[in-house]
Amino acid sequence: MKPKYRLKGWVVACIYVISIGAIVSSMVLLGKTLKGSFYTEDNLSYVYHGIFEDPVPVVKYKDDKIIKPFNSEDVNVLKKYYDKDAESNVQEESLLFYQNTYMPNTGILYSNKESFDVVSVLDGTVESVVADEIMGNIVTVKHSNNLTTVYQCLDEVHVITGDLIKQGDVIGTSGINKLESSSENMLLFEVIKGGEYINPDTFYNMKIEELS
Repeated sequence: MKPKYRLKGWVVACIYVISIGAIVSSMVLLGKTLKGSFYTEDNLSYVYHGIFEDPVPVVKYKDDKIIKPFNSEDVNVLKKYYDKDAESNVQEESLLFYQNTYMPNTGILYSNKESFDVVSVLDGTVESVVADEIMGNIVTVKHSNNLTTVYQCLDEVHVITGDLIKQGDVIGTSGINKLESSSENMLLFEVIKGGEYINPDTFYNMKIEELS
C-alpha cells in the first residue's frame, strides 16, 4: 500500500493566501477596466457627474479684479439681465421667448458676428459640464462656497468636471441656443451669489472680498 502524502500546514496556508490575493487582484483589475470603458474623460463628464460624490475643491482667488467672460472687444449685449425693479419697457427687452412662453433672463446674453473664446472670470473649479438640448453646452464653475458662474450656449468645451482653472483660462467657444436665433455665436453668462442670480454687470464691479 502506497503511503499517503499530506501537505504541511504552512503550505496549505500559503496556497489559501495566494488564491485570495489572485481573486482580489482580478476584481480590482476588472473594476478599473469597466470604469475606464464607461467613464472616459471626454466632454461627457456630465453623464456621471453626481454619481461619484467627490467634493468639489473651492479655490481661493487672489486676483483683485473681475474680468468679463470673453476677450473679444466686438462682443455685444443681446439680452440684458432681467431686473424686477426696472421699468416695464426695459423688462420686456430682457425676456427670453421659447415655445410661446416668456422667461426672465437670469444672466446676460452676449453675441458676436464671429466665434469668440469664453473665459473664466475668476479662478475656480469646474463643477459640471452638461450638454443641453436647448442651451447647448453648459459649464458651471465654482469659485467659493458663496459664488458660482455659469457659461451657456457653448459650442466647443475645453474643460472637464474637476478641472482647476485660472482667471482668463479658455472654457470653450461661443455657440447657439434655441431661445434666440439672431446669432450663431452667443454666450449666456450667469452669476449665482449666495444661492441667488445677480446682475453680471453689478458683479463685474464688485470687490473680491464681497464675494467670499
